[in-house]
This record gives sequence, C-alpha cells and structure tokens, in this order.
Amino acid sequence: MSLGRVSTGLAAASGLALMLLGPAVQAAEKVSVAIISFSPYAPWYIVKEKGLAKDIDLDIKIIEGITEKNAAISSGQVQCMNNTMDTLVLARAGDLPVKVVAFSNLSYGLDKMVVTKDINKVEDFKGKKFGADYGFLNHMWMLLTLKRAGMDQKSVEHVVMLPQDSAAAFASGGIDIDVNYDPFAAQSLKREGSKVLKSSLTDKTWERGLISDAIACNEGWLKEKPAVAKELFRAWFEAVNWWKENPQAGDEIIAKGLNWPVPDVKLNQHGAIMLNLNQNMGAFGLPGGKPLCDSLPAEAPKAPAGANGWGTLFNGPDCAPGYAAPTWTMFNDVYVAAGVAQKKADASSGLDSSIIDGLAKDGIAEKYNSNKWIGRLGEQ
Repeated sequence: MSLGRVSTGLAAASGLALMLLGPAVQAAEKVSVAIISFSPYAPWYIVKEKGLAKDIDLDIKIIEGITEKNAAISSGQVQCMNNTMDTLVLARAGDLPVKVVAFSNLSYGLDKMVVTKDINKVEDFKGKKFGADYGFLNHMWMLLTLKRAGMDQKSVEHVVMLPQDSAAAFASGGIDIDVNYDPFAAQSLKREGSKVLKSSLTDKTWERGLISDAIACNEGWLKEKPAVAKELFRAWFEAVNWWKENPQAGDEIIAKGLNWPVPDVKLNQHGAIMLNLNQNMGAFGLPGGKPLCDSLPAEAPKAPAGANGWGTLFNGPDCAPGYAAPTWTMFNDVYVAAGVAQKKADASSGLDSSIIDGLAKDGIAEKYNSNKWIGRLGEQ
C-alpha cells in the first residue's frame, strides 16, 4: 500500500470519527494581559485558576516597567493592561492606541505622605524635597495637593525615584517627604520622628478617583474582538465578586500567582477597595450606578470628620457620579502644566464605557454585586 493511500485512509477515518463525535471544538481565544506585582491587579489569577473566562485562554504577564508595558500593548503582544489612571492619561496623550474600559480599584489608605517631624501641614512643604516616580500617581497626588493649597509646584523639589528607592532615601535622611504606598511607606515610618501627614483614606482621594487604577485595552483589539473583550471583563467582575465572598481562598490564589506571602496580599488589600460593576457604572456616570463615595463597604473605615474633599478643584461637589471624565481632564491639565505631558488628549478619546454598559444591560451588576471590603482581613 502506498503512503498516499495510507494518508487518504487515515483522513477518511478521522473524518468519520469527527462526525461521530459531533461538531469540532473551537479553539479558545488567547488573550494576554499585563500587570505589575500588585495584588489589586491580580484577580486575573482567579479568572485563570477557576476557568471563569469562557472560551478564553488567558495569559498573564508581569511587566513592571510602564514603558515596556506600553510597548507590549502597542505591538499587540498583550491586549489589555492594568495601570494607574494618570499613567493611562499620559499614554493616550502620547498617542498610545488604548482605551480605559474599567476601573479595578481605588486607593483607600494604601498611599501615604510620610514626612519628617517638623512638617505639620501642606504649607510646610515649601523648600522641602519629596521622593516619587516621575509621571506616576504619587507624583500626581503631590501636584494636586500643591494645586489645592494654592502653592507653586516649584516650591517643592521633586527627587525622581522608584518607590523602593524613595523609601530608602527618606529613611536615610536624603529627602523630607516620601510620597509612597505600602509596603514602602511602612518602611519610611521606621525613621525616627516620622509620621503620616495624610493618606489616600484621610485625604478622600477616592471621592474623585484621584489615586485610582484602571484596565485599558488596545483599541484595535476592542473593535476586532468585542465579544471576547466583553467576556473577559465579565470574568474579571465575577473573579472580584468571588474574592470578596471568599477572601482567604482568594488571597491564597493571588499570593500563588504573584509568588508573594499571603500576609503581603493582606497588607496591599488593607489599603485598597476593589470596585464592583455598579461602582464602575458610577465612575462612568451610567444610569443606575453609584460611585464608591456613595457606596462604601459597610465595614470599611471612614475618613476623619472635617477632612477636605476635592470638589473645589472641579467646581463641583466632593462626591460626584461620572467623575472619570473630569478626573481624566484634570490629570491631563496638571501633567501638561508640569511639563510631564506635551499635549492634551480629550477624555472621550481615552474612556470607553461600552463594555461596562453592555454588562450592566445583561444584568451582571445585579449578579456580581458584593460590596465587601477584602481589606478588613488585612489588619496587622
């Protein structure tokens, strides 16, 4: 028997087998997401571990550098990425083809301004040195703090450092203010006489999403694969909901994915609130949604009475639905004024609420509606 006849016979047998087995199984769509080593970005590991994303082969890449992450999403190496809201504004202003599709979490005490003992108010920042990365949320927080106090941004010297380096510089006496997040802020507090002047909880940055994290996707991919994108984010909100209802098991999955000890996950989550779908609707200003400031978890700590909000910077109330677009514009304006961004990108070019809206219309907001605070288990 010739080789050709063997091939023909095998093909016929294979075809018969497929007919007997039924329709061919469609291969899962491969989707890659990029995160940094940060637990509020890591519910993707729950999605993957529990197989929540139907017909999606999820690949999670840890890419620590912002430039490298932007390059990956621009080239198509990854389809979506978690990042801070302000860095995504910068990315869009730099013509990166991304759209912010959802908001993962808001800082709720995770970020802190640790200062020396002689600093008791923002006005005392004048002539001091602060450490923060360049064009990153802690840099933005300082710029907004100075703007609200009516101080020139040049009244404080910015020493550009990565978070771990800023904490080390503060501990050794090299800078006066460390604008940072835990666990690095906790390291800075080991300096004698140091203290927390304010945190994202006491400063109420969560009312307007001023220290917020978002998920953005390549806009070409969003247009090409809308059904895949919608299922990806449905699975994200299912994972967040499951984590809130199963905090210990969720912490363990996250720790395994990040290769962290579980206590480190608890510490990170102690200062962050994971947003459910309804709170995303509130951020975008969609009907029926409530922003976090109108829907805080019952067991979350409250800001001190009399703490100042940020409404004055927006010529409106401190707590407002639909804050995403005004905050985007504020970030862009502040970064342009500081020379961090060279041009402006309209919020409409960078925000895309269509997936959140579609999921809401599918009833997902009612299905995954847990508002428990995972951080309540993170007390040390």
